[in-house]
Amino acid sequence: MSTSSFLYRRLARWITCEVHLLGKHTLSLDSKFQINSLQDVFCHPFYWQIYGWIPHAPQLVVDLGAHCGHFSMLADTCFRVQFPKAETEYILVEPNPKLVRVARRNLKRSGLCPCHLVHQGLVGGSRNGSAMLWVSKKNYLNASLDRGANTNGVAAQFFDLEMLVKGRPIDLLKVDIEGAEFDFVEQYPELLNRVQALMIEIHQAPESKQKRLHLQLAEAGLRLQSAPIEHNGYSLARFQRRQEV
Repeated sequence: MSTSSFLYRRLARWITCEVHLLGKHTLSLDSKFQINSLQDVFCHPFYWQIYGWIPHAPQLVVDLGAHCGHFSMLADTCFRVQFPKAETEYILVEPNPKLVRVARRNLKRSGLCPCHLVHQGLVGGSRNGSAMLWVSKKNYLNASLDRGANTNGVAAQFFDLEMLVKGRPIDLLKVDIEGAEFDFVEQYPELLNRVQALMIEIHQAPESKQKRLHLQLAEAGLRLQSAPIEHNGYSLARFQRRQEV
């Protein structure tokens, strides 16, 4: 990292950088964590596949592991160009209360995703009950249900995602839930049957567990579109439902 980049990351809280998406939607980088999130989403070609990949104006996007809200903002930017008259609804789910506040602030500032719901909660391990979310003391973007060194515990509630989706088809589902994706796929076969396109982070696990996840997605009608991209110790994979002719 260059000296200038290091200094900006440290001074971002006081000297905010603003990027104007499509000329009028403000993306504010007011912390080093928002810069990291921007790099992971806006600066990675995997997520830019959204543009030109979704064949019809989407009605519902579900963002699991919403973090700062950047994925939903990127998706809305792409859809505004590709489908100017789209009125897409966004459901963002994030268990970390600090990030929930950041996501809500980002969406309000930018004016992107005007029809949205940001829900604080956990998906994957269960459909009810609670667990302790362990958040890194140095970087609140990093959190896990597995206790790590130098973390703070935050009580978080599991919930049933179907209560938010209400049986509707999902045009685009993004899953970034820090290893809980295996349990999520196990628990939501009916929901996955209604997903048209899926972007998912798949973390390291025994080969048998990996194969089962791919088999379950195939049984739900979701087909892997290209070889997964290895990134920071996990895989980024894209699945899509075969379109009927």
